[in-house]
Amino acid sequence: MRKPLPDYYAALEIHEDSDELTIKKAYRRLVLQWHPDRNPSDREAAEEKIRLLNIAYETVTNPLKRETYDLQRAASKKRKGPLKPRSAPRVGVPKEFMMQPVGHPESFVRSLGRRVVVHSRGDAPDANFQSFFLGSKFALWWLPEVNNMCRIRSLGSKARGDKRAAAAGRAGGLNMAFDPHKAKTAGAAGGEVRMAPANKGQKADSVNFVTKASPICEGALRFESASQRGQYLAFIPPSHLRVVPFLEETEDRVLDFLFVDFASMFKFITLQEVLEPIFSSEAPGTWIELSKLQDDEAVKSHFKEVMGKEVWDAEAVRAKSIEGAYFEGHWATFEYKPQEKVARLRPRHERLAKRLRATPKAEEVVAAVSQSAEGDLQNLPIGALARALTALAKASEDAAHAQTADESTAAQIRLLAALRAVKLKGEESTDIPAFELLHSAEKVQELGGDNPDDTVLVQRTAAARILASKAAHAANKEGGMIEAGFTLPDVLRFLLLPGTAGRDMLLATACVPLFEGRRLPEQREVLRTAKERNSTNLAAAAGTAVLKTLSRGGGPTDHVAATDDHVETVKEVAQCGVRLPAAAALLRRMAATAKPLKLAEALMSLAQRCGPGQAEDLQAIAETLASKGFGDFSPELLLEIVLASSKNEVLEALVLPAASAAANILSKWSFEDMVKLLLALARRKSLFSPEVAAALRGAAEKCLTAEQLQLLCPHDLAGMALAALGHGWVELQEATSQELLRRLPHFPAKDLLTVTPVLLQAQPSKLIGAWPKVLSASEQPAKDAKAAAKAKSEALSADQLVQLARLTSQVPETTAKRDAFLEDLAERLLPKVHELSAAGRARLSAELKSQGLGATAKKVALQKSLSAGVIQQPPTSQSEGQPASQKRALTPTGPTGQLSKKQRGTQFRNKKRTR
Repeated sequence: MRKPLPDYYAALEIHEDSDELTIKKAYRRLVLQWHPDRNPSDREAAEEKIRLLNIAYETVTNPLKRETYDLQRAASKKRKGPLKPRSAPRVGVPKEFMMQPVGHPESFVRSLGRRVVVHSRGDAPDANFQSFFLGSKFALWWLPEVNNMCRIRSLGSKARGDKRAAAAGRAGGLNMAFDPHKAKTAGAAGGEVRMAPANKGQKADSVNFVTKASPICEGALRFESASQRGQYLAFIPPSHLRVVPFLEETEDRVLDFLFVDFASMFKFITLQEVLEPIFSSEAPGTWIELSKLQDDEAVKSHFKEVMGKEVWDAEAVRAKSIEGAYFEGHWATFEYKPQEKVARLRPRHERLAKRLRATPKAEEVVAAVSQSAEGDLQNLPIGALARALTALAKASEDAAHAQTADESTAAQIRLLAALRAVKLKGEESTDIPAFELLHSAEKVQELGGDNPDDTVLVQRTAAARILASKAAHAANKEGGMIEAGFTLPDVLRFLLLPGTAGRDMLLATACVPLFEGRRLPEQREVLRTAKERNSTNLAAAAGTAVLKTLSRGGGPTDHVAATDDHVETVKEVAQCGVRLPAAAALLRRMAATAKPLKLAEALMSLAQRCGPGQAEDLQAIAETLASKGFGDFSPELLLEIVLASSKNEVLEALVLPAASAAANILSKWSFEDMVKLLLALARRKSLFSPEVAAALRGAAEKCLTAEQLQLLCPHDLAGMALAALGHGWVELQEATSQELLRRLPHFPAKDLLTVTPVLLQAQPSKLIGAWPKVLSASEQPAKDAKAAAKAKSEALSADQLVQLARLTSQVPETTAKRDAFLEDLAERLLPKVHELSAAGRARLSAELKSQGLGATAKKVALQKSLSAGVIQQPPTSQSEGQPASQKRALTPTGPTGQLSKKQRGTQFRNKKRTR
C-alpha cells in the first residue's frame, strides 16, 4: 500500500478554501492545545502533532508550496493503480529545476557527489538552506536520437576533464545513471541511481531516459530507460532513487516527478531561517521585542516576496497574537514571553536538548551530535541524552534507519561520554518521567547490536547503570513508585540492570508499597531475583512482604495452614538470609500441618543461618518434625539433618529418627556419605536407644565387609576407622585397622596421621616402621608443576610433624624402631622450624623437654633454631632488599611463642634506625 499524502487541511482543522485569517486562528488554537508543556502525560504525541502543525501551516501559508501541495493532493485522489503512462512531446520543463516525487511535497531529489538521494529539509539537518538546494539543481539535456529522450544532469557538477561546471544549455557535468544489468536482474528492488559522467554517445544505455507525461498528475513526468523498456525512475522511501520495473509495483514507490523552477528556490525558505540570523547578530540569550522583528528588512522581504502579505498584518493582530502562536509552535528554537511580547533564540545546547528530547529519529541524532561541541553535549539534560541514546539503540535493531556504522558509533560514544559527565555533576533532577528513564536504561544496553564497538560495549553498561539510578531517584521525587507508574514487575526490570547494589537501599524503601496486595508468586519472583543480584535490602523488603502474605495477619501463636508451596516460600526466605526471626516463627506455626519432607528442608535452611535468638522456635519445629517420621527422606537430606544436629544442640530431637531412617537405607548410600554420617552420629551416640544403636551397627557391618573396605579410598578408610572407634564397634574397628595396615606404606601421610592414634593401639610397631617410608614417598621430586603441587598438598606441614612426634613419644614401650623414627622426625623437622605457627613452636618446645624429641641427637639444634628464629631458614624466605637485622625480625617468636630478649632488642634498634 502507498503511504497517503498528509492532509494538511485536516491537520489544521480547516477547509481547503479557508481564508488566511481562519488558518492563523486555527493554527494558534491548535498550537496552544498541543503544546508539549500542556500535555506532559503524552508529550511524545504532542511533539509529533506540533511538528505536523508547523509543516502544515508553513505549507498552506506559502503560495508556492500550497500550489504544489494542492497539485499533488489532486493527483493522489486520481491514483487508482499502476496506470500506463502515455507518450508526451517535450513539455515546458524549466531550464533549471528542482525535482519532487509526487505525494511528497517536502522532499527533493539531491545529488551529493556521486550519490543521489531524496531528502526533505528535516532529513538533512546538517545542511543549511543554500547547501541543501544547490544540490537539488538539475536540468534536462535533450537528445535528438529519439523523441523526448534526455539526460538528467546535476547543474554545477563537473566531470573529469570539464573546464567549467555543468550549466543549462551547456554539455558536461554528471548525469543520473544506473546499471542496466542490475536493474534487470534485481526484480522489484531495481538498480540504484548514481551520478556519472557521459560524453556525447557514451553510456547511452545507462544515462538516457525517455520522458512521458504522468497519467495521474498534471505537469508531472515519468522517466523510462531508453535501453531497458518498462524500467522507470522511481523514488523508494525513505531516501532511495532507483530504476525499477513498471509492472512489479512495490509499497510506497513513486514514478511521477514534479518540476519546480529553481528560480523560485527562495520561496522555500522558512521564517525560522529568516529569524535566526537576526537573533544571532545580538548577544547570546538577548530578548528581542516583536515590534523590532516586524521592522527588520529581512522579515519584511520574506513576508512580501514569499508569503505575499504584510508582516503580521492588522488582521493577524486582531487574531490575538498570531506572531506569538508562531513562537509557541517553534518552542524548541525560540523562547517566548507573551506578556512582554519578547522572544529569544535559545542557546545551542538548549536547542540541541529540545531537538533530542523531541523523540528524534536515529539519523537526526547522528546529524545533531556530529554538529555539536563537547561542551554543548555535556550541558544536555538527562532526558535529552536518554531519548537520543534510545533512538540509536532502536536503530541498532533496524539498519535501514541508521546512518553509516562509523557515524553512528561516533555519536554513541560521544553521547555516552556526555552521560557520564552528567553523572559526575551529581545532578539529581530529571526532565522526563522515571518510567521512560527505566525504558532508556534497558534500551541503551542494545547500542551497537550484537557486535558493538569495544568502547560502546564498556560504556553502555555504565550508561544503563546511570539511567537506572536516575529512574529510581526520579520515581522518589515524583511521589513514589506507584505515583511514577511502576508496578511490582517493574522492580524486576530494575534488578536486572547493572549497578543493583548502588540503588539497593533506595529501591528497598521505595518499593514497599508495590508489594501490598500483590500475589505471592510475584512477590517470590522479586525475592529470588533480589537474592541472585545480591540486593540484600530489597530481598529483605520482599521477604517481609512474603511472610506477611503467608501469615495473613494472624497472631504469633496462631496456626497457619501449610501447603507445600507455603513451606517452600519460607525456605526461600531463609535461603536469602533475610527476616530470619519472622521466618522461624512462621514455620513454627506451620509445622503441625506441614509435610515432613518440606518441613525438614525449610528447617535445615533456617538452622544454617539462624542465631541463638531463634533457638526456641527451631527446637519446637525439630520436635514436631521428629514426631512425623523420616520414612521418605533421601540420603542427602538425612545426611544434612545428621550433620546439622551433630553441631547444634537445638536439633537434638532429630538425631534418633534420623539414625533410625538412615539404618534402614544405609545400603543405598555412597561410601563417602556413609562415612560422614557415621562420624557425625558418633558425636551423638548417647542419644541412641539400644534398638537404634543395634540397627545402625548391624547395617554398617553389613555394608562394610572386608571386601567392601578394600574399595574405600584412603580418606574414607581413615574416616571409617575414627567412626568405628567413636561408636565402640570393636570388630569393625579392627577390620578397618587391618585394611589400613595392609596398605602401608602406600597411604597418604595426612590421612594416616588422622588415624595414627587408633593404629598405635593396634599394632604400633608396624605403624612406626611404615611411617618413614610414607614420609619419604610424599617428599619425592615431582616430574612437573602439577605433580609438585599435588605432592606439596599431601606432605605433612611442620606443625603436623610435631604432632606426629608427640603421638610417637606416647607409645609406652621404648624400642629401637621408635627411637630411630623420632631421630628421623627430628631430622625432617629441623629445616622446617621457621614454618611453625606460634602454637606449633610452643608444642615443639614442650616436646623437646620430654623423652621423645628431647632424647634425640637433634635436640640442641632444634632448641637453637627455636631461639634464633632464623637458623636453618632458607634464604628464599627472606625479603629482598632488607638488611639482615630486619630479616631476622621477620620471625619474632621464641620457644614459648613470644619474642626473645635478643629479638626485642633487635626490633627496638631497627625501629629507632628507621625513625
